[in-house]
Amino acid sequence: MSTAILDAEKIPGQSLDIKTVIAADPKAVYQFRAKRLAELAEESGLTEYFGLLEQLVGAQEKVAALYGEAAKSCFGPQPKLALSQSQPMAQQHFEWGNYWQSVLLELISELMPKVSTDLHVVLKELAKAKADVLQGYAQSMLGGHFAQVPAQYSLFIWAALSVYWSHWAVDVAQSLADEGEAHKRLCPVCGSHPIGSVIKEEPRVGLRYLHCSLCETEWHEVRAECTSCGESKGVFLWAETETNAAIRVESCDTCQGYTKMFFTDINPRLEVAADDLATLVMDSHLVEQGYSATTVNPLLLAHEQELQPSAEPQPKVGDIH
Repeated sequence: MSTAILDAEKIPGQSLDIKTVIAADPKAVYQFRAKRLAELAEESGLTEYFGLLEQLVGAQEKVAALYGEAAKSCFGPQPKLALSQSQPMAQQHFEWGNYWQSVLLELISELMPKVSTDLHVVLKELAKAKADVLQGYAQSMLGGHFAQVPAQYSLFIWAALSVYWSHWAVDVAQSLADEGEAHKRLCPVCGSHPIGSVIKEEPRVGLRYLHCSLCETEWHEVRAECTSCGESKGVFLWAETETNAAIRVESCDTCQGYTKMFFTDINPRLEVAADDLATLVMDSHLVEQGYSATTVNPLLLAHEQELQPSAEPQPKVGDIH
């Protein structure tokens, strides 16, 4: 990987007179993600896996588009939320029940005719799992304990949770936007980790938003600050090639964390989850230097890493300057 291209202290500050929280349009998010996965499938070298992900995200799009009685049957009643509290859709803050399991069954129904024999067996097992077992898996994943869930199930469970959460998060996100809620390293709606940073062209070039790995909400965070610990010193941007690369990595010497930055103002085709997955070589370079990701990719959850919302910054273990 190339050397640092810019000390974050040299990035000019931003005015806070902006939209602090952007509610997702779940159907549009999944539609755009599926399209990008299809584009990346061949060049990624992981054609089969990207193909599966495209099918899964396409199924998410179809379920997210349900309305009327079909939506009510799938998503259940609107949950009671205390909008005055921080992160009102964090799992511990409301009764979310097991309605998400209906979403899971819808996704499985969509996928079953399309997947390989091996995956057909996995999905059949998942469809027959007891409700309390599935609920335990969901609670573990929402708490950041991905390793406590069988790896073959985690991708599909999170996909269902995401559709359920994003369905109900729209009004919450709008409420928080109206109140000017912002500047949190975790999603202000549901308390989940971001997938990465998205640098936008609208409403003004260069604004950074973090994109939630669960409810798909985006929230503003100023540039030149670590998105994990908030430190501004020792924060650097890295790129594989040129300084104006559309995908870069932001590293922090204080907490030894890193996150990717996707400059959609440079390349509007970038999609945060798909392009993060397609650039794992960048992660390997940072990990080799002792840095750890402070993000979660919903398309790649079958791993041993666990993320805790309350985790303290880790001591410095490496230097890549």
